[in-house]
Amino acid sequence: MIEAITIEAFAELSSNDREAYILDRTQLEDFWLIGHVRYHFEEKPFFFIEQLINPYTGVSLEAKIFNNFSRPLSIYCRKKAADKPYEDGTMVAAKFNLTESNNEIKKGHILNTILDEVYPIRDSDEIFDLVGMNKEDLGIIALAKPSLYKDRKSRFIDAANIIKTKIKDDIENLDLKIDENQKQLLYMERQEERLDKTKQNLYSLQQKLEELGFVFDKQPEVQLEETEESFLDTPETLSELLKGIQTQLSVRGYHYEEKTLRQILLALMTEQMIILSGPSGTGKTTIVKQLASIINAKYEIIPVQPSWTDKQDLLGFYNPIRKLYVPSAFLDCLIEAKQNEDKLYFICLDEMNLAQIEYYLADVLSIRELEDGKLRLYSDFEYEQNMNEIRWFIQRMSQEETLEIEEALRKIQMDSLAHYEMVTRFENLKRYSPVLNIPQNVRIIGTMNVDGAVQALSPKVIDRSFVIPLYRQESEKVASVSKIGQYDISAQYFTTNTTETPKFSNQLREAVKDIQQELKNWHIEYNERVERHILLYYVAAKNLGISTKQLADDITIMKLLPRIHEMVDDEQLITRLIEVVERHVKDELLSKRKLEKMQQRFEQTGLYSYWSC
Repeated sequence: MIEAITIEAFAELSSNDREAYILDRTQLEDFWLIGHVRYHFEEKPFFFIEQLINPYTGVSLEAKIFNNFSRPLSIYCRKKAADKPYEDGTMVAAKFNLTESNNEIKKGHILNTILDEVYPIRDSDEIFDLVGMNKEDLGIIALAKPSLYKDRKSRFIDAANIIKTKIKDDIENLDLKIDENQKQLLYMERQEERLDKTKQNLYSLQQKLEELGFVFDKQPEVQLEETEESFLDTPETLSELLKGIQTQLSVRGYHYEEKTLRQILLALMTEQMIILSGPSGTGKTTIVKQLASIINAKYEIIPVQPSWTDKQDLLGFYNPIRKLYVPSAFLDCLIEAKQNEDKLYFICLDEMNLAQIEYYLADVLSIRELEDGKLRLYSDFEYEQNMNEIRWFIQRMSQEETLEIEEALRKIQMDSLAHYEMVTRFENLKRYSPVLNIPQNVRIIGTMNVDGAVQALSPKVIDRSFVIPLYRQESEKVASVSKIGQYDISAQYFTTNTTETPKFSNQLREAVKDIQQELKNWHIEYNERVERHILLYYVAAKNLGISTKQLADDITIMKLLPRIHEMVDDEQLITRLIEVVERHVKDELLSKRKLEKMQQRFEQTGLYSYWSC
């Protein structure tokens, strides 16, 4: 173990040396700790995680970290001032970072985390999942029962030593240590996120000032020349891209199973809406951000508000008094995507079920079904009225009637408020026309937390979406890489060509038909739209070469089972459904495990529902 130094000396170390020092002094294998939530000041926008435990040894962090600082370590976590995400004393696991500010370090504020990286511990299984251990390692189950290790002479210490040895061997075998280049990349990603946040704040401020009548000169965009060396070599096949994405996620510290990534990639290629459902903290929003980073796509995270009641909350609205369109982040992202057709755009509606989805998303869902559908923002009559007023103003102020509106407004030598107003209105009309196509390079992704009491989605939403359930992801062995970075993947890559009118394989058609026939006993009917979505998924999957049983499993869990939400009196209905699904998915587990969880909830509540677990 490294010899203890003063906290002042620690503050002067480089970030890499700080990490190495903390890991060694605490005997941690990774940046995970377990502790108890404490609210010292409930009105403040933060709380602490104290009584820290090493999850790899089961031993409390009692070692003296610095030779001139005796206060026990704790983890600082910000929250909303009025919120209380966990009860005082709740046992949690937290993935932490080291504080970068020297002044904060000297005050003793060494460890910090964010709310999304804090997970409540209800049973020992969750500890196994979070720290990436196998249940066969045992011993660590005692972490969920503090009474077992109050006595340092207890049998748990012996078991913990076995665990510690086992984890060290596994880490050496898998070669998971992050090198200097990886750490530098993570640092650059954090800086980029902060820069994007600052840009968004400045853009919002500029919009508000423009609404008040201020006009800003358009700054020329700086084009950064990208060399081929900026990107990883593009994989030749979809299968290689899938494995490459999983590897890039892993070296960034995010572990997703290949089957989950497969479903997301293939669903993206169908160009339909995707809904990621699952318990809180399973990485639904994270996968959107990280996948966009890896394939060089753009993304916009839009938190849905419970107060949303119509399309204006999603798209913005026309202000008839100021005669300007007031846009939303969703609309601005659509417009940006239209101007960059080669770039893929993800629009993530975070926690989309906080409001009634049909209320605010109905227009978008309907328009995407039409071949040349357009979103109506405001009336053509209002647009023409605005343009006529601007033309009238130009005629009054200018003698040159042949000039285009934009050039005429620029040549008018006038700095009156009326002039500024007309310029602002014209720029607004140019950007926000009465109707707008949804660009083909946009993918709408919704996330929703499923806690057992969530309201089921309506058939209209389910039929127009691919529903992908996300649970705690198991860490899978991935190939080691020598270079970390991005793939430069164009939007055209994520499209599916169905011009040749392909057909299902006979086996897949039989599987889908049998399951749909069985679900008719549940009064569930499927339309041509669902069949078209299944066909798109089938065509996209042909490039992966996956088996019919895997396809049947994917389609069942994403397109067929989400319609189930019934109070059931005849349990034979459930039994027959399970038998039919098992006959076609064989040894694939996704649909079978989902049906097992639905069965468990049914035995508790009498409700057999896809959305209850």
